[in-house]
Amino acid sequence: MSKCPMCGHQWTYKQKLLGYALKPRTRIKCPDCKEYIEPATISVIFDYLAVIVLAVLVFLVVPFMHLPVNTSVLITGILIVLYIFLFIPLTVKFKKYDYNVKTPE
Repeated sequence: MSKCPMCGHQWTYKQKLLGYALKPRTRIKCPDCKEYIEPATISVIFDYLAVIVLAVLVFLVVPFMHLPVNTSVLITGILIVLYIFLFIPLTVKFKKYDYNVKTPE
């Protein structure tokens, strides 16, 4: 499971599901220290790759299986649910980024 990079809080599956997977944002607050943290770059890359694979499965593989429409819709729904409830919460890692934004003087 993921840890908060600021305080070391161990995120539970439920916290990651409710705080990140079901409400996609660019940053979230740690429930323990209340610092804003963001998903690590590798988590975002994995997320994009998973969306591409999911799209290929839904738009190319499932239609060519020549299954009834109800079965195709069911398979698509199962793939989306697995992505939201398993892939995102179990692969996300958090990081604190320092953007070093300089204000004009």
